[in-house]
Amino acid sequence: MKLLAALTIALSTAVLAAPAQAAPRVAALTPFSASTITRLGVRPVVLGQTLGGSDQYIASLKGVPVLTLTHPLGPNLEQLATYNPSIVLSSKTWQRGTPAMRKLGMKVYESDPNSVAAVGTETRNIGKVLGRTRAADDLANKIANDVAAAKRNIRSRPRVLVILGVGRTPYAMLANSWGGDVVAQAGGTLLTQGLTSPSGTARISDEIVVKRNPDIIIAVPHGSPGNIPRLAAYYRNNPNWRNTKAVKNKRVYVATGNSLLQPYPGVASTIRDVRSKFLKN
Repeated sequence: MKLLAALTIALSTAVLAAPAQAAPRVAALTPFSASTITRLGVRPVVLGQTLGGSDQYIASLKGVPVLTLTHPLGPNLEQLATYNPSIVLSSKTWQRGTPAMRKLGMKVYESDPNSVAAVGTETRNIGKVLGRTRAADDLANKIANDVAAAKRNIRSRPRVLVILGVGRTPYAMLANSWGGDVVAQAGGTLLTQGLTSPSGTARISDEIVVKRNPDIIIAVPHGSPGNIPRLAAYYRNNPNWRNTKAVKNKRVYVATGNSLLQPYPGVASTIRDVRSKFLKN
């Protein structure tokens, strides 16, 4: 009996002394993956730079190092390796760099939803990669409920052109782009009939903008941070659009953050912002 009691105590002590499973070292190259894993209780060891700003990042990501991403490979491998990640959450944008990362022993998962509907699926997929399926399922369900609430009571569906401004060159954001889908989910009727592109954006001209005559123009300037204010002023006052309903009714809006450029788990908040600030529906 004494031997059994001693063995029981020893086993209990061993269990108590066993270290908790360490969180994986994750490099999150997209805003979506970075914000998602943080909500799942994993702090990334390094982030990828964003297309716009960091306005949609949650506060707990402050201070995490940021890697420059360069087409078509993504991060510099030597710089990435210094953070010793066991998992890299990347996207198809950087897929040409994936084989080299894997040769270094990193597990790479390419994840970035291009639609609101895909947010839940990608959240669950990331949860599987991290071994946090229950937390990911709870998060995906919460996002779906929040999106449904954000879409309630849409009273009007104005005709909208969402324009990605690369410098002064306009591109229409289509239904298969993140920004286009968010605006459509918010109740906007996209004026993109006949335009197709696997990338989700199609180059157009100012003449096409005038011909389609949108009720609302949402311009999303894209460029270096120092150029954004000047581009925003250009699109807000573009004289070539003066004959559109949007200009005549003072309904040309400029979105200078990156919530319409790249996906985030907090998409319900973006839908509410689009409805209240731009569509007013």
